[in-house]
Order: sequence, then C-alpha cells, then structure tokens
Amino acid sequence: MIRIATSRCTLKGVRCFSTVSLKLNAKEVGKPPRLPEVRAEPLVPSPPSITPIETKVVPPPPPPPTVKKGKKFSLFGFLFKTSILAVIVYGGTMYLATKNDDVMDFVVDHEIPYHEEAIDFIENGSYDDLEELWYTIKGKFTDVKLPSKGDIEQFTSDLEHKSGDFIKETKKKITGAVEERKGTDLTPVEQLQKPVEVESITRDVARLPLIELKSDIDSSVDKSVKQTISSLNDLIQSIDASSLSKTNSGLVKSIDSSINQLANKLNILTKEFDNELQNKLKVSQTELLSSFTKKELELTENLIYQFNQEKTQLEKRLNQRLEHEIKAAREAISQAATNAVSMVRIEQTKNFEALVTERINEERNGRLANLEKLNDKINELEKFAENFEHQIVNNHKKTLIQQSVNKLKLLLLTPPEASERPKSIEPYVKALKEVSTDDEVLNLALKDLNIVLSKESTHSLLTNAQLLTRWEQLEPDLRSSSLLPPNAGLLGHLASVVFSKLLLPVKGVKEDGNDIESVIGRVESSLARGQLDIAVEEATNLKGWSRRLANDWVVQARKRLEVEFLLNLIETESRLL
Repeated sequence: MIRIATSRCTLKGVRCFSTVSLKLNAKEVGKPPRLPEVRAEPLVPSPPSITPIETKVVPPPPPPPTVKKGKKFSLFGFLFKTSILAVIVYGGTMYLATKNDDVMDFVVDHEIPYHEEAIDFIENGSYDDLEELWYTIKGKFTDVKLPSKGDIEQFTSDLEHKSGDFIKETKKKITGAVEERKGTDLTPVEQLQKPVEVESITRDVARLPLIELKSDIDSSVDKSVKQTISSLNDLIQSIDASSLSKTNSGLVKSIDSSINQLANKLNILTKEFDNELQNKLKVSQTELLSSFTKKELELTENLIYQFNQEKTQLEKRLNQRLEHEIKAAREAISQAATNAVSMVRIEQTKNFEALVTERINEERNGRLANLEKLNDKINELEKFAENFEHQIVNNHKKTLIQQSVNKLKLLLLTPPEASERPKSIEPYVKALKEVSTDDEVLNLALKDLNIVLSKESTHSLLTNAQLLTRWEQLEPDLRSSSLLPPNAGLLGHLASVVFSKLLLPVKGVKEDGNDIESVIGRVESSLARGQLDIAVEEATNLKGWSRRLANDWVVQARKRLEVEFLLNLIETESRLL
C-alpha cells in the first residue's frame, strides 16, 4: 500500500488533507524457462587435397536501376494552388464583365457570389481603397489573441481529466456484463491489467486563528493594508497548529492587535489628509471661480465688441444689397412698364390698321370699284417706262460705242502726215472698253483688239495706201526671186537680177495665172479696190524665196486686216444691242 498526498482544502480554523493510497496486487512469477542443450561434436581434420581447386571469379552483379521517387502529394500545396487559380479566374471574370456585356449578362444570370461588390470595386476602386482593405485584413489577423501558457495548461489538464473519465466509463460499459472475480480467482495477467485502486482519506487538522479587521474600520482601510493582511493569513494557514505552542498563538494575537492599531492610525491619517485636501480644494475652487469670473467678463466684453462690429458690417452689407435689389426692381418694373406700353401701342396700331383696311375695302367695293383696273394700267405703264428707259440706255451705249469706233477708224484709216507726231492707240481702245456693255461678243472683240493694238501707234500700223506702196517696192525683188533656180549660187542670183529687168509687166488681172506677174497684178488690183483680205491670201500662197521676201508685208497686212475685222465686228454688234 502506497499513500500519496494529492490535495489540500482549507476551512476557517480547520485544515484537512486528502491522501491517495495505491494498492498493488502481487503476481506470482514462476521459474525461468529451460533452454535446450546443444551437443558439441568433435572436429575431424580433413587431409589437404593434392589437385588445386580452380576458383572462378564471378563479376559482381550490376547495381539495380535507380527508380526516381515520385513527388509526394501535398494537400496543402494542392489547396493553395487551387485557391490561387480560383481567385485568378474569379477576378478575371469580374474584370471581363466590366468590359463585355455578354460576360456581364452571364454573371448576373448565374448570380455569382459578391459579383456586385467586386464589379463596383474594379470600376470605382483606387490604390487608397486597396491599402485600406489591406490594413483592415491585417488588423483582423493581428487582433486574434493567442492563448497564454496558463490557458494551455488549464486546457490540457481538463482534457486529461475528461479523457480519464471517458476511459473509465468505456471500461465500465465493456466489463459491466462480465462478473468480477476477486482474490485468487484472477490470473496474473488479469491482476496486472486490473486498474489501480485509489482510496481517499480525509482528516481534520487544527489551524491557527487568522487576522481579521474590525467591522468599523474595514471599509476605510487602504487596499495595500488589506493585501498585507491577506498575505499574512495565507502564511498563517500554511503553518500547522499542531507543531506550534500556545505562545505562538499569543504572538499571532499580538500581531492582530498591532495590525488593527496600524489600521486605526492609517484611517485617522487618511481622514486628516482628506480634510486638509478638502480645505485646499475649497481655497483653490474659490480662486479658480474668481479667475473664471474675470475671464468670463473679459470674454463677454470682447464678444460684445466683436458682435457690435459684425452687426455694423452686416448692416452695411444688407443696406448695400437692399439698395441694389431696390434699384434692380425699379429697373425691372420700368422695363416691364415700357414693354406693356409698347405692347398696348402695337395692339392699338394693329387695331387701327385693321380698321383702315376694313374702311379701304368698303371704299373699294363702293366708290373705288375700278381701282384694280387702274392699278393694272399703272403696272403696264411702269413696265413700258422701264422698257423705254432700257432702250434709251442701250441707244446711248450704242451711240457711245459707235462714236468710239468711228474715232478709232478715223485714226487708223487717215494717213498720218510726216510732220505729225505718232499717237498711241491704246487710250482709244480703253475708252471703247469703258463704254461697252456686258455683251460677251463685244468683250471678246475688245480683248483681242487690245492685244493687237497694245503696243501700236498711228505710224506703226500701216494704211492700205502704205501697204500698196510697200508692195510696189517689193515687186522687183519678187520678180528676181521667181527666176532663181533651186539651190542657186552667186551666178544664179546675178542672172536672176539681170533677167528680171527684161521681164515686161503684165497689165490686167489673170485670175487663173500662177506666175509671179499674175500674183503681183491680183495683189495690186485687190489693194486698189480695198480688198485687203484677198491681197493677203494671194501673198500668203507664194512659195520659196518669194514667200520669205513677202513675209514682213504679210504680217503688217494681217495686223491691219485683224484691226479692220474687229472694228467692223464691234460696230455690227453695237447695232444689234
């Protein structure tokens, strides 16, 4: 039998111990088992062999192939990867929902959890929101309190007691149906498996008296004194009264009385301190109250002064605003009055016009029945006057154009005297252009005439008589050039000059002749009759050296012909206006 002290309970004035006794059942152990005997046989030496034994060297077997160990399956890694993949898919779907309407419809139709919050965070979220979310999550994790060492020990002890009770109950249920065997009926194995019996024994132990405060000073004692008394009571409880004498109990009583005296003194000191503190508080309260009243008066005066200033400023602002509003109201009222007066005037004017129109219609139907016919006649007369005015303007323009054309013709057709200075023709053309109308033919003719006569004067533009004189001067050269053979040299030129002197001039006009004399005769007759166009055509039809010699004359004649044609065109067109 083994006894072990396991717990201790304390009562007021009495202490008791509880002990635990362990009763171990004896087990009979038999003799050790007998080991089998092994007989040793004598060793007989074998004679050495005469022939040597051949030994074959066997190569070592090849090492087995190394098999790569497969990677062990990790549940934590699988869950971590799956969670990351789910987060990526969820976030990508929410982001696509903000960009694509089809994905948004899919999300809304299937009601994916927290889709509204996620889409709103993606569309309206910012870096500050992410930072705030991170701090909130971090705060939640940091706020989690880990259990202390004492809590863990308490939990383990409770778990041990509960597990022990659970094991006992299960064993009782299992062995309940089996009849218990006592004493020598149990086998050694059953005796060893039998649980240890624990017996608790309690006994009363005498204790020393504890220190207690009186009831009248218990409520006014400081906490530190109470803690000291409680620690002394714990010390007294730990002391066994059986081993102490009566003097020790008297000592405890003296300690109790001295502690009560100390508590009384402490209580008195505390009361004195409280009284002194109350007196000082009253003095400081009166001082603070007086200073507070002074500051209150100063603040009141300051606030009244500021209030008066703000009041004057507000009155000024309100007066100015009121003046502006009154002025604006007056202007609006005056404008509305003028608008009303103008509307009344307009209405009266409309009524007057309606009245006049009505009276005119009555007069038209009565006395002025023939007013429409008179109006038609007046319109016809107005149209006739406009046409007549248009004709007068056209006739005036025609007259001016014809006068300008006649002046230009007179200037160009009259042969200039030798002593007369050459005059520019361009001013006459400009004057003709100024009096011309918007007729397209006239404008084109004047444009071409201005181009032809822009650099000409009265002496540079030849008349018909001057052209005839030039042609007569050109005739000997034409005759001599007509006698030149092709590719003539110096001798050919001399011969043509000699033989041209022997040619007799042809009198009359030969219309079918192609020789040089016939051409000269036709040109002279045309110039004499004033048919410049025929003369130019005959001179243009010349060939060879004759055409080259007559080229300058042809240019001058063509210029004269163009001027005459354009002047005739302008004169004819002005007559048709």
